Amino acid sequence: MDEWLKAVKHLLPKVVTSVEMAAIEENAEALGFSRLCMMENAGSATARFISSKTFVEGKTFLILCGTGNNGGDGFVAARHLRNMGARVVVVLVGRPHEIRSEEARVNWLLLLQMDDVEKLFVADSSETRVVKELLSRCDFVVDAMLGTGIKGVLKEPFASIVGEVNSSGKTVFAVDVPTGLGPGSVEKTLAVKASYTLTFHKPKDFLEGSPFAGQVEVADIGIPLEAELYTGPGDVKRVVKTRRRDSHKGDYGYVLIVGGSETFSGAPALAALSALRVGAGLAIVIAPKPVAASVRAISPDLVVYSTSGEHLDIDAIPLVSKLMDKADSMVLGPGLGLHEETVEAVRVIVSEAKSRLLPVVVDADGFKAFKAFPNLLKGVVATPHRGEFKQVFETDLGSRWFENVSRLVELSRKHGFTLLLKGFETVITDGSNLKVNKHATPGLAVGGTGDVLSGIIAAFLAWGNSGFTSAAAAAYVHGEAGLKAVEEKGFHITASDLVEKIPSVMKRFDKEE
Repeated sequence: MDEWLKAVKHLLPKVVTSVEMAAIEENAEALGFSRLCMMENAGSATARFISSKTFVEGKTFLILCGTGNNGGDGFVAARHLRNMGARVVVVLVGRPHEIRSEEARVNWLLLLQMDDVEKLFVADSSETRVVKELLSRCDFVVDAMLGTGIKGVLKEPFASIVGEVNSSGKTVFAVDVPTGLGPGSVEKTLAVKASYTLTFHKPKDFLEGSPFAGQVEVADIGIPLEAELYTGPGDVKRVVKTRRRDSHKGDYGYVLIVGGSETFSGAPALAALSALRVGAGLAIVIAPKPVAASVRAISPDLVVYSTSGEHLDIDAIPLVSKLMDKADSMVLGPGLGLHEETVEAVRVIVSEAKSRLLPVVVDADGFKAFKAFPNLLKGVVATPHRGEFKQVFETDLGSRWFENVSRLVELSRKHGFTLLLKGFETVITDGSNLKVNKHATPGLAVGGTGDVLSGIIAAFLAWGNSGFTSAAAAAYVHGEAGLKAVEEKGFHITASDLVEKIPSVMKRFDKEE
């Protein structure tokens, strides 16, 4: 095993949630491991697992399939069991035109070419008597009706079918999870009571100790470790907030940006505009008076408050404190400077934000200020580049990301904060988990792009996501925006070009209720 693999494998989760598993599958697909391949591997693994538990040839298997990808896994298992010599009856709970994914449709069409596989449909509870009759003459049941995406209680005809399966006394093999069991399941949940559950890739948290799961085993279906380690579209999907038709700007978070100084005027505007482009409801900038005028001139979309001095000082605290009442997250640091009174103001602001449980992103000079009070790092998201990291922690780093994992994890755990170390291979850790973003371009090596990243993180934090998941998703969005900007303009982009590409990145993740 390569040294880098040893360094990171223990930081990947041993047990995953349904949300994490969905993200892993999404990332695997982005890496080139197709859903069709995943489905084939899952279904064939199911057939092999069944054959390891019982004699298959000549036995009759009733395979209950839904119209989603769990049903698709069942279609594949049916094909393989038939090839092993079993008699197979497939019941589709729904109609063929309701099969939702292309991968499941492909495998359904394959079954249609197999004349010796009996295929029936159950569309409503009045037809479940067919299932009862089939249960009386089958030897085994394979449950591939519903996967981990179930929400609420089971609806018909699933509820009636589950009741029939549980009262049949047959040995039941559940594919991935027993139908009806999910992350929101409770003791009185109506779910298939499986004899065996073969789950895929990693154990699911809600299967542990479940009275419905029976004997649980895990099958490797070929998903690469990189689908968990590297950031991808799955990380963005898990943090995006669904849009309701009757919603208002307050539902999507107010982001407060504190930054700017006599030297740097554009930095807070870039962070604020990035938060808006991601989808935050409002971006509020607090900047020194000369900078505030510049920020107002950059965009009419920003709400701008000015402080009296030329840089942040203790006199600005009442204004910052007042606006914290409105904020759902805060960015502290873009263009701030490191005047002695600014460092003290950062200390006071961070302390107050922590007392209010307000999520904070510290960047650039905001992060450098923590050299004077590293104990206040707890709970924040910090986004230093290597030079800033060395300035605060007085630690030299290796040239490759995996050479630094142990040190970064150690410091993140010691101080209790989420660390995003910027670079071509960006490392994100909260001391327990690890992500690496390789989805980037050298075109991002231009002033202001770090401010853009901070704004993206803050928008995700404002939606109620954790520091780690927000930072991981933001790193991917940031890199993708950079790639799109470079595709259009070559290595001649500015941070403003990056901001303008964020909507085209986020559009694919839009969700509406």
